[in-house]
Amino acid sequence: MKSAKLLLFPILMLVLSGCAGYRVGSTLPESVRTVSLSVINKTDEPSIEVAVKKALIAELQMDGRLEVRPLEEADASLTVTLTKFDLDALAFNRKQGSLAEEYRMTLIARAVLSDAQTSEVILESPVVRGEAEFPYAADLTTTKREALPKAANDLARKVVSTVVTAW
Repeated sequence: MKSAKLLLFPILMLVLSGCAGYRVGSTLPESVRTVSLSVINKTDEPSIEVAVKKALIAELQMDGRLEVRPLEEADASLTVTLTKFDLDALAFNRKQGSLAEEYRMTLIARAVLSDAQTSEVILESPVVRGEAEFPYAADLTTTKREALPKAANDLARKVVSTVVTAW
């Protein structure tokens, strides 16, 4: 029993030493501490950029590594272009086969972080996807209105993670 413990200790130390080089870091250059934000809607769905911008600001504030500022005061510019909006039916009513009971909203965007002074691209992510699944509400308009903040928050989380975190 004592020899098993003596053998276990070096193995444990070896395993733990393998984790020594692992860390979560930032992809951002040291000079980038503030960012301006613009959201462009290239989808057919009107006004979704408002919800996405609100979610991005909240996510950036919660993360805390970048402060949102006007372009004139920012070190970098983050441009998020919404390229696709999808609403897909996931589950249907058994009695009324054509009536959807559950939907998935998908937002797809392109995110570009560039130097505010030189416009040089610091980081580009051509496809970032945000999704939300939700039940059908009173009507499709209400359903979409209730689901959009959830999909926008998911997209914002992924954009901010892409911009500030390197594994």
